[in-house]
Amino acid sequence: MKRLFSALALAFTVSAYGQAWKTLPKGVRIMGYRNVTTSKVKSNYNQFRSESTLGSQFRIDATTLNSIANNVIVPGQDIDAAAYKNFLIGEYKVDASAQFNVQGFGFGYGLTDRVMVYAEVAYYNAQVKANIKRTKKNTYASTSNILLGGNGDLTNSTVGDNIKNLPDVDEAVIQSAITNHYGYKPIGDWYGAGYGDMETGLMTKLVDKGTWGLMFYPGAVLPTGRQDDPDILQDIGFGDGQFDLFSELATGYIVNDYLNFGTTLRYTYQASTQKELRIPDSRDFSLSDRKGEFNVKYGDKINWMVNSTFAYNDWLSFTPVYRFLYQMPSEYTSKYSNADEYLSYNTDRMEHQIQLTTTISSIQPFLKKKFLLPAQINMNLVQTVAGKNVPKVGRFEIELRMMF
Repeated sequence: MKRLFSALALAFTVSAYGQAWKTLPKGVRIMGYRNVTTSKVKSNYNQFRSESTLGSQFRIDATTLNSIANNVIVPGQDIDAAAYKNFLIGEYKVDASAQFNVQGFGFGYGLTDRVMVYAEVAYYNAQVKANIKRTKKNTYASTSNILLGGNGDLTNSTVGDNIKNLPDVDEAVIQSAITNHYGYKPIGDWYGAGYGDMETGLMTKLVDKGTWGLMFYPGAVLPTGRQDDPDILQDIGFGDGQFDLFSELATGYIVNDYLNFGTTLRYTYQASTQKELRIPDSRDFSLSDRKGEFNVKYGDKINWMVNSTFAYNDWLSFTPVYRFLYQMPSEYTSKYSNADEYLSYNTDRMEHQIQLTTTISSIQPFLKKKFLLPAQINMNLVQTVAGKNVPKVGRFEIELRMMF
């Protein structure tokens, strides 16, 4: 179920929309605060890029049972094929929803008129509600009837009698198996709070032609955030647990005082790290009572953003934004070769976001000496509109920036 959740990426862009190549003058500081509230996350975009419920669904049939019990209960090669196919202990669904509130803090300082340094970090509050529901009951009776009504084969008769007397497996039994057999903490409501990973970097203005420019900024993401607990199925990590290195290019063009455009492109390299994880025995059944050490290399990321800013006057502007985010497949390396393959399967991610920003700013009035303090308030509406292996989530952000 952990794959269905992803931490929100909350990055402060210290430069203004549409003028992404602009840096702070030497000795000038900027501070930023952002508060983000998400909608309740109830669905995600799955590997087929279609929308599906957030909680996982699974069935325990003859194939699933034999992968766990090694053909002890339902010997598939020895009994009637129709009975083997019909056998079902149950189908189950984990209903889940998640909601976040995030507070972000950023700081920047102009080292020269062309180079500035910045750092940012977010503090997360996350709540997950989860419970198990059975969607289909067992087929013991009908499977037993198929076996006992067959050709009188001794194996079929014996297995048929055994299946008829199997105990029913309801939600309480599944919960008990998860906690007592596999060693996980119970599935239920979960709450977590803590800092995410910290980002820091240098913004370097390469070109400034007045109406257009180019900025390059390298940086790093430090593993300061809380990681997933392998013993809690429904928890959410606020960080990946490894160092990232990134490079970003930003450019823009000013048409006139009322219209400008901007775009940024970032590539992030995620370094590998050692983690203790559960060792899955199947690609489709991730529960496991064993743990092992894995070298994890999360997939590198590509982020692209394009926007246009329409200024109503010196104080008020509107900025529509489009973002594309892609994460390459992850790689797992250990002495458990099959588990490496299972964990790496279907780990790439893609997301399309749209955003509308309403900005109230005193920067232009300050530059024209009509206001004492250069500051900015942004109100952002952000929505994920398509993707693969990412939650479908909307969020509202309010952001304050002050320069001094």
